[in-house]
Amino acid sequence: MQGNGQAEFKSSVKQWLKSHGLDYRWIAEQCGVSEITVRNWMSQKNIPPLKQQLLERVMVQLPAARESEAEAAVPGVSVNAALSLTIQLAPEMYNRLAERAVAMGTTMEQMVAMAITQLLDDAPAGLKTRKVILPTQ
Repeated sequence: MQGNGQAEFKSSVKQWLKSHGLDYRWIAEQCGVSEITVRNWMSQKNIPPLKQQLLERVMVQLPAARESEAEAAVPGVSVNAALSLTIQLAPEMYNRLAERAVAMGTTMEQMVAMAITQLLDDAPAGLKTRKVILPTQ
């Protein structure tokens, strides 16, 4: 049986998802679990404490991430960096990156991961690394 705090948290997650136009699949991607696991959490099982903390952070950070997207828009590029990094590219930009990756003898995913690693190497100490998931075309 789940505690009242879990029930309240689950209710707030459901309301938050609805207000942001997101779904359980999106939560699963953020938490690194399957959608079925999230559905189980939301219906019958308790959300593990670390995953609950992760969800709480996502719920706080997403509005700020969306505001910064609007402020720092680059034509042909859309970035969502809540707790994972999703990059949507205009087809011509995607093709340019794919061509560059081929010229470098690597995949686009590896090329972007290397670029992020370089950004982290140049970043101040204490910056945490994050999992990067790139959509396929």
